[in-house]
Amino acid sequence: MPQPSSYAVLPRREGELVSAEELLLVPPLNFAMVDHGVYRSGFPDASNLPFLETLRLRSVLCLCPEPYPEANLEFLRAHGIKLFQFGIDGSKKIESVKL
Repeated sequence: MPQPSSYAVLPRREGELVSAEELLLVPPLNFAMVDHGVYRSGFPDASNLPFLETLRLRSVLCLCPEPYPEANLEFLRAHGIKLFQFGIDGSKKIESVKL
């Protein structure tokens, strides 16, 4: 079950119906708000796209070196979201710096 801070609740107009799909919003792995309107997460898959739609994103910064999946590109295009991709090696090795 997602943590309460991991999903969005959007206000509805009185009498407006909510579909079953809208009730199940799944955030991407490691999703969190960094600052107002700025979020971070692991790489989203198709099950996360309805949740991401609620955020009204304007741009996405992807640091993965692999090609961005076509399904995600279609989602971005359909919602007018700009993609900025900078492939960074995922090495977790920490280099020490001698001062």
